[in-house]
Amino acid sequence: MAATVEPRLVTSPEFDLVPVRRRDLRRLRRHGPPPGVELPARHADEGDPRYPSRRRFRYGLSIAIDVVMHLFWAFLTIGILLEDPDRPDLVIFLGGFAAYFAVSFVHRVLVQRAAHATLGKALTGLRMIRDDTGGPPTLRMLAQYWLYSLGRAVLSVLLTPPV
Repeated sequence: MAATVEPRLVTSPEFDLVPVRRRDLRRLRRHGPPPGVELPARHADEGDPRYPSRRRFRYGLSIAIDVVMHLFWAFLTIGILLEDPDRPDLVIFLGGFAAYFAVSFVHRVLVQRAAHATLGKALTGLRMIRDDTGGPPTLRMLAQYWLYSLGRAVLSVLLTPPV
């Protein structure tokens, strides 16, 4: 069986943010690392016995849940802006984008820092940790990752050839 590569989120040359199962974190806090097992240098590396649960599907599902929630608020904003028939289309369009990015930032940076998970990650039982310490990410790390994700999304839209 081929080894699956778990998602790693590049935020800095020194460390990454990685998703792990909440139950693995609880077990690690209660019982410590497995005795007599050599631990990898980085938390959640391939084969790390501290985090045995698979998480690739859960991570993808958590992203989908978060995006749907962000889109909901963007479309709600567009709906509210459409109530005024004299409002220019450009204002309505930009209002939807602004709502999406504002909700995305608040949710993925501020809420995740306070609650240690976004809505999608909470529903799928995931938490983000630093791979160097195993601790929660800082506000700055989450903001950097949000900007990194935003840049990747914009580039993928701009570089996708028209059909």
